[in-house]
Amino acid sequence: MPAHRRSLLITSLVVVVVLAVAVPAAIVVAGQRAEERTRREQRAAAEAFAAAWQGGRLAGLSFAGADGAQVASQVQTITAGMTPAATDAPSSVTVTGIERTTAENPPTALAHLSVTWHLPDDVAWTYPTTATLRQDHKRWLVEWAPAVVHPGLLTPGQVLRVQREQPARAEILGAGDQVLVTERPVVDIGIMPSRTTDPKATAEKVAAIVGVDAASLAKRVAAAKPDSFVDVITLRREVYDAMRDSLHPIPGTVFAERDMALAPSATFARALIGTVGPATKEIVDRSDGRVLPGDQTGLSGLQAAYDERLAGTPGITVIAAPAGAAPTTAGGTSTTTGTGGAADAAPGPGQEALFARPARPGQPLHLTLDRRIQEAADAALAGATKPSALVAVRVGTGEVLAVANGGADGAAGYDRALLGQYPPGSTFKVATTLALLKGGLSPNDAVNCPPTISVGGKSFKNAEGEVLGRVPFRMDFAHSCNTAFVGSSGLITSQELASSAQSLGVGAPDTLGVTAFMGDVPVTADRVQHAAQVIGQGKVLVSPLTEASMSAGVAAGRFVPPRLVTDPEPVTTADVGAPLPADAVRQLRAMMRLVVTSGTGTALDGVPGGPVAGKTGTAEFGSGDPPQTHAWFTGYQRDVAFAVVVERGGFGGKVAAPLAADFLRRLASVG
Repeated sequence: MPAHRRSLLITSLVVVVVLAVAVPAAIVVAGQRAEERTRREQRAAAEAFAAAWQGGRLAGLSFAGADGAQVASQVQTITAGMTPAATDAPSSVTVTGIERTTAENPPTALAHLSVTWHLPDDVAWTYPTTATLRQDHKRWLVEWAPAVVHPGLLTPGQVLRVQREQPARAEILGAGDQVLVTERPVVDIGIMPSRTTDPKATAEKVAAIVGVDAASLAKRVAAAKPDSFVDVITLRREVYDAMRDSLHPIPGTVFAERDMALAPSATFARALIGTVGPATKEIVDRSDGRVLPGDQTGLSGLQAAYDERLAGTPGITVIAAPAGAAPTTAGGTSTTTGTGGAADAAPGPGQEALFARPARPGQPLHLTLDRRIQEAADAALAGATKPSALVAVRVGTGEVLAVANGGADGAAGYDRALLGQYPPGSTFKVATTLALLKGGLSPNDAVNCPPTISVGGKSFKNAEGEVLGRVPFRMDFAHSCNTAFVGSSGLITSQELASSAQSLGVGAPDTLGVTAFMGDVPVTADRVQHAAQVIGQGKVLVSPLTEASMSAGVAAGRFVPPRLVTDPEPVTTADVGAPLPADAVRQLRAMMRLVVTSGTGTALDGVPGGPVAGKTGTAEFGSGDPPQTHAWFTGYQRDVAFAVVVERGGFGGKVAAPLAADFLRRLASVG
């Protein structure tokens, strides 16, 4: 064979061999590219579904063998109990992987998803699920099935429900771990319109028995749905029992029994402890998701201030249930109140728990209140005819033993005992006298007590026109002579007066663990204002707590910061004051004792329990002529210091002192 033919043949063979190798390789490369394209299309379909579900846009998405609007409707039905939103959607849906399947006609794949829902109380629930991808007319689409939402949805018609269970509220404990507030039985009284032929008459009869406004109740009953429970009032079980026979025969009345966090009585430290009830919209709005509509929450007082501690953490359970098995509130969750933690939220028949976070009970709140002393204080104020307050403090420790508010109807709701800001009147002469004694004035020094005295053109007078003449200073104190003190105002500076008051706790930091007003004595260069302030007028302001702490300071010989909440420990603390000058405080104690034995406070002379020392006060306020007056008494007996104020009460010795005496008698009677 010629050389050129051999060369041509070799070249042809090489080409054939190259082609034999290259064609299969190209086929392989083409297949790989097609597979990569398929995977991209599958992932794109899965991610489109994830984004649409998370964004609440499923209605605009195409599905294999299903209409997007129908899928969106079914998903909404399944998840309607998950969030309070109009269209429920997870907070996050991510594609975690695409898995090949062996199916070929039509081809399918499996998309693995991670789904997260934000449940009440900021609980995140994350779980895996899968969605089948099917090729439909050359497009990869999600094949709809309820199990896509959650793999636990295997029975037709199942839906997801969130159950939220509040644990029993923690107790409030007093001195020696006395139980002050705990779960006690109550009865909710209501009216169901469908059960009476005359709703208006029913409302009027019930209102008359339980003491609520009949017109308002009748209006609410008329506007309610036939089978609704129209709340009338919640009563302690013992109060309800006394009314039961009168209420039950009335057509349309309905009753529900439950437990509620309550103090021993309706009046027990009511303003301080506060109340528990259904959360208001304002409380829900400012709770940042911690409190939901329908929750039982602290509405006032310590119950509100320490609500997060006392309430604990609700249990959250997500269940798969037949549609309609679990009613929901407007917040998207069914809420129950129980005492047994997460067990109370266990799923019912035909329901399966898919997720559960157990309820965590609250922590008790520890106070220094003494139940025996508090009840004596509450009972004493029950006899007051005007808004009044009484505070008792343990001498030497500062422990607040009683915080009582009462008197007139509804007066117990405002904590004037701790928050009230009043001129102290002559009770402030305790601080003024301490300053004068430290400055060298003796209780035996003769000080004139004329009917009137003028300072800088301002005339000061004594209550009821009293005139003592020139008598020992101790008598001016015992009979509360204003003009004697005003006449002595030049013996001390305004700064010395303020410092004396501060040494007895006026203006000290609030160390109670709850908001309280500790008083204010502004320093002034004005002679008239200074003269007014030595008799507790001018711009001097105190609370009953301030007054009780002042008396405790005299009895103890130094100021001890008052304490109320002991666990958790208050954020604000203060040091015990320096010892008061021994001679001055000894003399002041004797003068306060003289007030009771032969001065303006004789209403307390001879009360059981031991000698009483104290000071009356009649504090002017307002611009009337003559001005109105608050009635005061502050003092101590053995290791209990106390203060009483009666708003617009008149003279301290005639109004506040008898209430203080009644308090001490009651205290002695219970040991």
